[in-house]
Amino acid sequence: MVQAEEAKSHRGRLKIFFGGCAGTGKTYAMLSAALAQLREETDVVAGIIETHGRTETQKLLQGIPIIPLSEFTHKGIPLREFNLDAAKARKPAIILVDELAHTNAPGSRHPKRWQDVEELLAAGIDVYTTLNVQHLESLSDVIAGVTGIRVKETVPDSIFDAADDIVLVDITPDELLKRLKEGKVYVAEAARGRAAESFFKKNNIIALRELALRRTSERVDAQMTAYNLREGIKDATPVADKIMVCIGPDALSAKLVRTAKRMAISLKASWVAVYVENHRHYRLTDEGRAAVESNMRMAERMGGRMVILQGDNATEEVIAYARENNVTKIILGKPEKSRWREMLYGSFADIVIRRSGHIDVYVVTGEPPLKQFFGRKSNQLVFKPSLYGWTLLVITLATLIGIACRDLLLPIDQALLYLIGNIIVASRFGRGPSIFYAVLSAACFNFFFLPPLYTFEIYDRSYWMTLIVMLTTSLVITSYASRLRLQAMISRRREQHTQMLYTLTRALASTRGQKTMAEVAAQHIQEVYDVDVTIWLADPTGHLSSLIGSLPERDYVKEMAVLQWSYSNQHTAGHDTTTMPSARGIYLPLMTSGGALGVLGVLPRSEQNFLLEEVSALETLASLLASALERANATDIAQQSKLEAESEKLRSILLSTVSHDLRTPLASITGASSSLLTDSDKLSPDTIVELSRSIHHEAQRLSHIVTNLLDVTSLESGTVKLNLQPYFVEEIIGSALTRLEILLADHFLHTHAEAGLPMVNVDGLMIEQVIINLLENAAKYTPPGSTITVNAILKETMVQISVADNGPGIPQGDEKKIFDKFYTTAQYNTQTGTGLGLAICKGILTAHHGEIWAERQAEGGVIFYFTLAATEAATKDINHDAA
Repeated sequence: MVQAEEAKSHRGRLKIFFGGCAGTGKTYAMLSAALAQLREETDVVAGIIETHGRTETQKLLQGIPIIPLSEFTHKGIPLREFNLDAAKARKPAIILVDELAHTNAPGSRHPKRWQDVEELLAAGIDVYTTLNVQHLESLSDVIAGVTGIRVKETVPDSIFDAADDIVLVDITPDELLKRLKEGKVYVAEAARGRAAESFFKKNNIIALRELALRRTSERVDAQMTAYNLREGIKDATPVADKIMVCIGPDALSAKLVRTAKRMAISLKASWVAVYVENHRHYRLTDEGRAAVESNMRMAERMGGRMVILQGDNATEEVIAYARENNVTKIILGKPEKSRWREMLYGSFADIVIRRSGHIDVYVVTGEPPLKQFFGRKSNQLVFKPSLYGWTLLVITLATLIGIACRDLLLPIDQALLYLIGNIIVASRFGRGPSIFYAVLSAACFNFFFLPPLYTFEIYDRSYWMTLIVMLTTSLVITSYASRLRLQAMISRRREQHTQMLYTLTRALASTRGQKTMAEVAAQHIQEVYDVDVTIWLADPTGHLSSLIGSLPERDYVKEMAVLQWSYSNQHTAGHDTTTMPSARGIYLPLMTSGGALGVLGVLPRSEQNFLLEEVSALETLASLLASALERANATDIAQQSKLEAESEKLRSILLSTVSHDLRTPLASITGASSSLLTDSDKLSPDTIVELSRSIHHEAQRLSHIVTNLLDVTSLESGTVKLNLQPYFVEEIIGSALTRLEILLADHFLHTHAEAGLPMVNVDGLMIEQVIINLLENAAKYTPPGSTITVNAILKETMVQISVADNGPGIPQGDEKKIFDKFYTTAQYNTQTGTGLGLAICKGILTAHHGEIWAERQAEGGVIFYFTLAATEAATKDINHDAA
């Protein structure tokens, strides 16, 4: 907890300059605020500011330090983007990042600029940014309906809601249109006239302005609610209207929902439908639960938000929720029922009115219920006849114990013994067996323990009181124990749901790859709901293709149409929904911050209906899967970007290295051949021979470079075919030394091979090339007169060969890097090369399933080791000798 608080305290603050649309002056206001901070000697820098050529904005920007932008080239087009790494390295107190909803250029670390801002905030840097209301993700559909234009660049509402400060920058529609005519509002040149005629209509600007004001108001209201909760203020007076309607299984609930909708329209207020899930919910009949589901779906269809509260006392839960969420009006029903029932059981409406405080309560009357929605049996609770048998057994045991101890127990003690049995039955078997036990135990108590014995007559009046108290206590115990049992069932259901989400979250977090994630999620859903699962992902063009699972062949066209609709409209559709409910499956879009990735399809294996709570659970699972798939996609993009960057780096190194190494021999060959062609009659025979030798030597050098490049390419592509034959290691080493006799003439050479070395099954020419490259490397990087040592020993079933020198060695920590392509240690010596020799050695040994590594010597120099597997026959002989 302490670590979480510390992490939160080190997080930067986000300030958003918020407007209805372009041209309201958000960037100008942000720069003005930044200059005010600069005057207070705050460290403020501009990360990226889109001036769009506006003179006033450019003048303000002149007084603020600017971080240079990153440059990208995409399809030959140069692009400039915000330099996130430079901003984090600079680490100012405040950084200005314009246009929060901007999409970054391909190759950037994050696809969206708001993700760059998130990283800045996590690094402890305060951020000033700008945002238009049309870029809020939750309002994209509303904006499209108002303006006829669907905005593709959106920001998650969670970013807006988590901002520390929101500054509303607002001007009148007439002023904005005037600015547009003066060219002070940025619009693409080709679309300026069309935009003025369509998007920048006065009615559109008014609607966008209203949305911005309303969204800012909701933000302020949420802040007030959070403050009241934090400070423990329970009776704060709300400013904006919020309507709550209480629904249940009865037919009156539909009337209540329609009333709430009409009131919300007239007041332009938000509204929520509330259902309290208590012990009575689990005594609902199948028809009653279906009625609750229908009323919930009706509320959602009408634009309300559905909330399920869980608690045994419905009135307390309703009042608590209303106060915590600043509800101003409560709508509830009061069905007609007899006066004595109200006196006996109380009225939900009366209790809510008494406890509502400053909240207005609207009571809507309705017709008396024609159907009874509560029964003894439901799919949730099924009482088996065998439970009554166990109840009889408990009564029998309690009676037998009492009879056996009759001389030791008073009648009141026996009554307590029966009450203990009642607690056991009520807690384990439920309400019905418990009531059965209460009545039967009272009868047994009278018959077996109250005088006169073995009759149902009672002579002593005090025993009447004992019997009545015993029966009353048993019934009270029955009521409360059954409620506790039902509450335990509710708790178990919650725990199962939480455990289900936790298990899936852990499984997805430890899984890599989109297909594997989809398989894990599908298996999890199938185990919980006994359904078939299909998951479809969309390509960049919006075409859906199956990742796992398939649609039923006989209904393929119909189901595919529902699936495509769900993806296109980003809304749940299909079975048990309001959209194409005749479909066999239910289809849930996989929603992320960037839109829908695809669709999760759930097809029941039998004729079954999904409860609303099951649909909600599936939507949660779909959200988890979408987040995991987005993470996997982001990882793939990052990996691809990394590979592209590495490839570009290698390409640059290859060009710089090879161009230098090729240019030198080519220059020598060109110069010598030019001399032979132009001045051959003036040159002496010795000079001609020397020039010819130079041409031959440089041509061999050039051929060696090209051969190395081809060898590396072949080894990396896996196209090399090994000609494996049994060889003696001494033979391969000797052949390599013979070929390098001239090169090693100025060095002292020591060789040693352990006696009885087994043969190795290798490609002799390639392993000889490994030894040659290592010896050339040793001769190249050591001065004349130094010592080079070659050893060959047997280690278990592997033959280990080493090449050591006493030269300058390699830098500390570069023991593995020297085997990378184009790596050289030129900073330690005057020798240069392509850096391919050791990379070729590593590739050859990898193809032979061997290993190669380097170690620095304490006295100077380096030792290269590599291993080769001994032949199978030799290995058997070694094991036999060891035995």
